[in-house]
Amino acid sequence: MIYFYYGSDTETARKKAKVTIDSLLLKKPDATLVKIGEENLSENKIDELTLSQALFSNKYIVFFYRTFDNKSNKEIILKKLKELAESENIFIFVESKIDKAGLTKIEKLAKTVQEFTKPEKTLTKKEALAQKGEKIDFFEFSDALGRRDKRGLWVLYQDALTELVPAEEVHGIFFWQIKSMLLGKLCKTPTEAGMKDFPFQKARGYARNYKDGELETILENLVSMYHEAHRGNLDFYIGLEKFILGL
Repeated sequence: MIYFYYGSDTETARKKAKVTIDSLLLKKPDATLVKIGEENLSENKIDELTLSQALFSNKYIVFFYRTFDNKSNKEIILKKLKELAESENIFIFVESKIDKAGLTKIEKLAKTVQEFTKPEKTLTKKEALAQKGEKIDFFEFSDALGRRDKRGLWVLYQDALTELVPAEEVHGIFFWQIKSMLLGKLCKTPTEAGMKDFPFQKARGYARNYKDGELETILENLVSMYHEAHRGNLDFYIGLEKFILGL
């Protein structure tokens, strides 16, 4: 059985999916909930979820969140769509977009198909500029992080929020700078680090503002933050602000 929610308003679609899951769990309290995000799927994995039963319960309820963002996953799922629809287990999808051919196939087999779109709004001048590619100063951000200037970095981040800069862009600067500092600390020469001499020496100097082991931990946390945000388990902007305040 398939429930398919899609559209530009993935947050509302996700909330609708949660309501559906909660309702199903009330009816089938012994069911096992499985969540799948953007990780790579295989036909064997889909077969396992389609044909098998949970170890301690009668059924699986499988929640797919933006799985179609991965082209290979999308192709596998569409290929196995009939098996999913006929399975005793229940499959709930939240996807940001789907092409017409894929949607037609899903509509023929799914129990429920519902689209969620964000309402159009008139952009302010500042928002229009942001959509045209308004950028933040890369080096201001990276240098503030290198200096471990929490207050300065927070002020820059508030400016970025005002300019509607994507969270991914800010996160990318943080990831690049932490990685550069780590390379500066661990490598003996710019060549070994794969960097030019000036940015290598600069990163190496900034690395002294962080204790042993901190840069490795921060890098791991940034990677985790990225994946959790894209799985819908974390508000990316809030995660970035907590990261700044925790420096």
